[in-house]
Amino acid sequence: MNRLLAALIILALVIVVTWALWQRTNAAEARADLAEQQLAESLQREAQHQVVINALWANARRQESQRRALAQQQAALTRTAANRLTTIEELHRENDTLRAWANTRLPDAVSRLRKRPAVTGAAAYHQSVRDAEPLHPPGQPTDH
Repeated sequence: MNRLLAALIILALVIVVTWALWQRTNAAEARADLAEQQLAESLQREAQHQVVINALWANARRQESQRRALAQQQAALTRTAANRLTTIEELHRENDTLRAWANTRLPDAVSRLRKRPAVTGAAAYHQSVRDAEPLHPPGQPTDH
């Protein structure tokens, strides 16, 4: 009887140890599956981030190319403006009629236009229209 009881106890211990090992293996497999899933998600996020990074780099290269093109265009326009100014100055020096015309005083209406501040935005435009000098009907003399 003692032998049978000892065998049953040993059998019970073997079953408990086997069950504990089985539970431990299942838990380790579950952790491994979770780690693999997290790794896959992490790799997917990394790939998405890499796509965004590549798009940003492409955008930066495109903007740099556009900036260079605009700088070249601005340099060309600056050269053209300088050449035109030089031509105007040469004509000014050479042509007496043009020199006399350039030295005449601008009409008052044009002078007033040049003195008006620049309009920047809808509110400033509304204010400038509200404060503007009234127009006179055709045929009536102005105050100046």
